[in-house]
Amino acid sequence: MEKVTAKIGAENYKTVVTSSTSEFITDMPIDEGGQNLGPKPKELLAAALAGCVAMTVKMYANRSKWSLEDVFVDVEIDTETTPGTTIFTKKVSFTGNLTEEQTQRLHVIAQKCPINKILQNPIVVKS
Repeated sequence: MEKVTAKIGAENYKTVVTSSTSEFITDMPIDEGGQNLGPKPKELLAAALAGCVAMTVKMYANRSKWSLEDVFVDVEIDTETTPGTTIFTKKVSFTGNLTEEQTQRLHVIAQKCPINKILQNPIVVKS
Protein backbone atom coordinates (compact mmCIF):
# COMPACT_ATOMS: atom_id res chain seq x y z
CA MET A 1 0.00 0.00 0.00
CA GLU A 2 1.35 3.42 -0.94
CA LYS A 3 1.06 6.41 1.38
CA VAL A 4 1.78 10.11 1.03
CA THR A 5 1.33 12.97 3.49
CA ALA A 6 0.46 16.54 2.50
CA LYS A 7 1.12 19.53 4.75
CA ILE A 8 -0.04 23.07 4.06
CA GLY A 9 1.03 25.99 6.22
CA ALA A 10 0.98 29.78 6.12
CA GLU A 11 2.03 30.14 2.47
CA ASN A 12 -1.55 29.91 1.15
CA TYR A 13 -1.72 26.90 -1.24
CA LYS A 14 1.93 25.78 -1.18
CA THR A 15 1.70 22.15 -0.06
CA VAL A 16 4.62 19.90 0.81
CA VAL A 17 3.94 16.30 -0.13
CA THR A 18 6.09 13.62 1.46
CA SER A 19 6.33 9.98 0.42
CA SER A 20 8.54 7.18 1.67
CA THR A 21 11.19 8.13 -0.91
CA SER A 22 10.86 11.83 -1.67
CA GLU A 23 9.39 15.22 -0.95
CA PHE A 24 7.97 17.75 -3.41
CA ILE A 25 5.78 20.84 -3.62
CA THR A 26 2.38 21.22 -5.21
CA ASP A 27 0.79 24.63 -5.53
CA MET A 28 -1.74 26.69 -7.45
CA PRO A 29 -1.03 29.29 -10.13
CA ILE A 30 -0.65 32.93 -9.09
CA ASP A 31 -3.96 33.88 -10.74
CA GLU A 32 -5.69 31.31 -8.50
CA GLY A 33 -4.11 32.58 -5.27
CA GLY A 34 -1.02 30.38 -5.20
CA GLN A 35 2.67 31.07 -5.79
CA ASN A 36 3.11 28.71 -8.78
CA LEU A 37 5.84 26.81 -6.91
CA GLY A 38 4.83 23.42 -8.26
CA PRO A 39 2.24 21.58 -10.30
CA LYS A 40 -1.46 21.79 -9.47
CA PRO A 41 -3.04 18.64 -7.98
CA LYS A 42 -4.81 17.78 -11.25
CA GLU A 43 -1.47 18.05 -13.04
CA LEU A 44 0.00 15.59 -10.52
CA LEU A 45 -2.76 13.14 -11.37
CA ALA A 46 -1.97 13.48 -15.09
CA ALA A 47 1.75 13.17 -14.30
CA ALA A 48 1.18 9.94 -12.37
CA LEU A 49 -0.45 8.38 -15.43
CA ALA A 50 2.06 9.80 -17.93
CA GLY A 51 5.06 8.79 -15.83
CA CYS A 52 3.74 5.30 -15.19
CA VAL A 53 3.05 4.70 -18.88
CA ALA A 54 6.53 5.92 -19.86
CA MET A 55 8.26 3.78 -17.21
CA THR A 56 6.22 0.67 -18.03
CA VAL A 57 7.03 0.95 -21.74
CA LYS A 58 10.72 1.63 -21.09
CA MET A 59 10.93 -1.31 -18.68
CA TYR A 60 9.38 -3.66 -21.25
CA ALA A 61 11.66 -2.41 -24.04
CA ASN A 62 14.75 -2.78 -21.82
CA ARG A 63 13.81 -6.34 -20.88
CA SER A 64 13.16 -7.13 -24.55
CA LYS A 65 16.49 -5.51 -25.50
CA TRP A 66 14.77 -3.24 -28.05
CA SER A 67 16.32 0.00 -29.32
CA LEU A 68 13.84 2.35 -27.70
CA GLU A 69 15.38 5.78 -27.22
CA ASP A 70 12.56 8.00 -25.96
CA VAL A 71 8.98 7.61 -24.80
CA PHE A 72 6.68 10.63 -25.00
CA VAL A 73 3.38 10.57 -23.13
CA ASP A 74 0.88 13.44 -23.18
CA VAL A 75 -2.09 13.22 -20.81
CA GLU A 76 -5.06 15.55 -20.68
CA ILE A 77 -7.80 15.37 -18.06
CA ASP A 78 -11.28 16.52 -19.06
CA THR A 79 -13.81 16.88 -16.26
CA GLU A 80 -16.15 19.25 -18.09
CA THR A 81 -17.31 17.64 -21.37
CA THR A 82 -19.40 14.91 -19.76
CA PRO A 83 -20.64 15.90 -16.28
CA GLY A 84 -19.95 13.19 -13.72
CA THR A 85 -17.30 11.54 -15.92
CA THR A 86 -13.56 12.16 -16.02
CA ILE A 87 -11.92 11.56 -19.39
CA PHE A 88 -8.18 10.93 -19.58
CA THR A 89 -6.79 11.36 -23.10
CA LYS A 90 -3.39 9.77 -23.53
CA LYS A 91 -1.06 10.11 -26.54
CA VAL A 92 2.01 7.87 -26.57
CA SER A 93 4.86 7.99 -29.08
CA PHE A 94 8.36 6.58 -29.31
CA THR A 95 11.71 7.21 -30.95
CA GLY A 96 14.30 4.56 -31.63
CA ASN A 97 15.19 1.84 -34.05
CA LEU A 98 11.91 -0.05 -33.69
CA THR A 99 10.01 -2.26 -36.11
CA GLU A 100 6.30 -1.65 -36.73
CA GLU A 101 5.56 -4.80 -34.70
CA GLN A 102 7.62 -3.52 -31.76
CA THR A 103 5.90 -0.14 -31.90
CA GLN A 104 2.47 -1.78 -31.89
CA ARG A 105 3.48 -4.00 -28.98
CA LEU A 106 4.69 -0.98 -26.99
CA HIS A 107 1.31 0.69 -27.48
CA VAL A 108 -0.33 -2.44 -26.01
CA ILE A 109 2.12 -2.41 -23.10
CA ALA A 110 1.30 1.27 -22.47
CA GLN A 111 -2.24 0.18 -21.56
CA LYS A 112 -0.87 -2.15 -18.89
CA CYS A 113 0.76 0.36 -16.57
CA PRO A 114 -0.46 0.06 -12.96
CA ILE A 115 -1.87 3.61 -12.81
CA ASN A 116 -3.76 3.07 -16.07
CA LYS A 117 -5.30 -0.07 -14.54
CA ILE A 118 -6.18 1.73 -11.29
CA LEU A 119 -7.96 4.52 -13.16
CA GLN A 120 -10.03 2.01 -15.15
CA ASN A 121 -11.36 0.33 -11.99
CA PRO A 122 -14.08 1.67 -9.72
CA ILE A 123 -12.56 4.10 -7.24
CA VAL A 124 -13.65 4.63 -3.64
CA VAL A 125 -12.31 7.50 -1.53
CA LYS A 126 -12.65 6.87 2.21
CA SER A 127 -12.36 9.68 4.75
